[in-house]
Order: sequence, then structure tokens, then C-alpha cells
Amino acid sequence: MRSDRAIPQAAYRLDRSYVWNYGHAPALPRIRRLPSGPGGRLFGHPLDSPLGISAGPLLNSRWVEGYARLGFDVLTYATVRSVSRPALPLPNIRHVENQERVAVVARRPAANGATVAVSLGEPSMEPDVWRRDVRRAKERIGRGQVLIVSVLGTPRPDGDADALVADYASCAAWAAESGADAVEVHLAVADPYAPQPLMIYENVPLAAQILYSVRTGVSVPVLARLGPFRSPRQLHETATKLAPWAGGFVLVPGVRRQVLDERGNAAFEGTGRERAEIVGADTFPIASRQVLEMLVWRRAGAWDRAVLAVGGITSVERAQWLLREGADAALVATAALFDPLFAVRFRQARATAVA
Repeated sequence: MRSDRAIPQAAYRLDRSYVWNYGHAPALPRIRRLPSGPGGRLFGHPLDSPLGISAGPLLNSRWVEGYARLGFDVLTYATVRSVSRPALPLPNIRHVENQERVAVVARRPAANGATVAVSLGEPSMEPDVWRRDVRRAKERIGRGQVLIVSVLGTPRPDGDADALVADYASCAAWAAESGADAVEVHLAVADPYAPQPLMIYENVPLAAQILYSVRTGVSVPVLARLGPFRSPRQLHETATKLAPWAGGFVLVPGVRRQVLDERGNAAFEGTGRERAEIVGADTFPIASRQVLEMLVWRRAGAWDRAVLAVGGITSVERAQWLLREGADAALVATAALFDPLFAVRFRQARATAVA
């Protein structure tokens, strides 16, 4: 289920800053006639196809519009905050080989699908900027497409957990007011108030409080973005406790690893950057296993919620397989950056199979 095509230049320029990429949407290929999609539905919205892009690549409305024209139909606007937050210094994205305990910088991109380490720091534009831009993004997508906006709470220096919950709720309300068809609540980040290293989704009481506050403040569906779990039991217990306040789950966007250069030194300069999120082809075994576990629990009647599969979907075959297993949507990220025509080939594969 892996491709042997050589990897082209990424749509996101790794040698340029986040701000530069934000202001320079890529010159994506133009398609004269887009193949028809297989159809689908998400939260009552009809879809041309259940293939889309997860939070990360779609920095603003110009990025959303460009990829929407290429047949990606579930479009996630990159994570936004209640305050402006700059990206971490370059380099902040590097090609890596993902090993068992660490990721090591690769000399060149792998030919069978890119795997990269991301150390951007969850940047965001000012709320006034992204709220206007989300409206433009909604206006620029077509019929059969939906816009999800990913939101992240920002802890305040003098704040507490209650303030963080309120911040999440404010961001979600702004996203919904700006035209989002659904809001993704990004919980796969460090819990700033935990006495030991812990992700917010692993602190179930806090995660539930955040989702409850968001859900009661918006009228659109709410998705919980989760990271990797230590065991199937922990996944089931967490999903069961969060399900009352979530219309669906997005998993697994990436895994955190220590990232080293070829000499064994930290690959990213600066305090707190020893570990980074690994995304792309090599994460598929971990991510897909958890998606399948979630689908098994859903079929068993644990709860009825949408499951949006993310993580290492770098081939059409991988996307098709997860959809056949029952995922409501297959979302790519790294693949969209290195292979903008992924959705076109996804549609062509369906047309060939039907013929």
C-alpha cells in the first residue's frame, strides 16, 4: 500500500518561515475536469467524497480554496487561537526516519512517502484576521464540501484550568460564527497544569470540561482531536467519557518523538524542542491501528460518533482501506503537501474500479 513515486517539492516551503508560507499560497496544478467523487455524508452535509485535509496544511482561505479545487472535500482550517502566536524559528520542519524510540533527520525525502518532524509551536494569526479569513474560506469552497475549523485554547500566565476552558470556548464560538460547518477541538497538546508530562486528552476530566463548554456554546458539530493512546482500553474509556460532548473524533494526527540530527544532537534549536510531532508515512501503523480500534468499539455499540481517520495516509490504497473499514472520512496532511493531486488519483481509482 505504498507508492514508489519520487517526492516532489512540497507545497509548503520548508526553507521559508510560516509567515512567508501564509502569504504565499502555492501555485497548485489546475485540473480541467475533476473526476466525480464517490459521494458521502458528514454531520448531515452531502459530500462529493469523504477525502479531505486535516489541520495543518490549510493556513488560510487561499490554501483552502486551492485544495478544494483539487477535489479535497473535507477541509480543515489550520488551528487558530484567541491570541496571535508566532511560529518557532527555522528550521521547524525536517524530513526524518521514524525509529522505535527516536526520529533521525534524513538526508533526503523517502521515495515511498514523506515522514517529517514538525516543531512549529502551533502558530496563529490575530483573531480579527482569522475570523475574517474563515468567512472567505467558507465562501470559496463549493457544494459537496465542508469546512472544519481547528481551535486551540491558550493558557494565560496568570490563568488556571478554568480560564483555559473558557478560552477554548471563545475560539470555538468565533469559528462557528465565522462560518465553520464543524469545530475541531485540538486536545492533542500538553496539559499546562499537569504536575507530570501529560496531554490534555489524557486528562479526561479537563478534556471533558473543555468539550462540554465548547458544545454548549456552539450550534455546529464538535470534533475532538486526540493523540495516540497507550492501550486500546485507555482509548475506549476516554472516548466513552468524551462522547456525550463530541459529535466525532479525529485521530491520530501524529506521534511525539525525540528528534536527533545525524550526529545525535537535537534537530531543532531552542529550549523545549527536543521532542516534536512526527507526521507522515511512517505513522500509519500506529494511527490506523487506533482508528480500527475506535471503529470496532463503535460497531459494538459503545457510542455512535463520527470517526475521521488521520495519520500516515500517504497512498490512495490506505485511504480506501480505512474508508472501507468504516471511517467517515480520510484526512491527509503530509500527502497533500507533497502530492497535491492525491484527491484526483483517489477519484480516478474509484472510477476505474466502477468501470
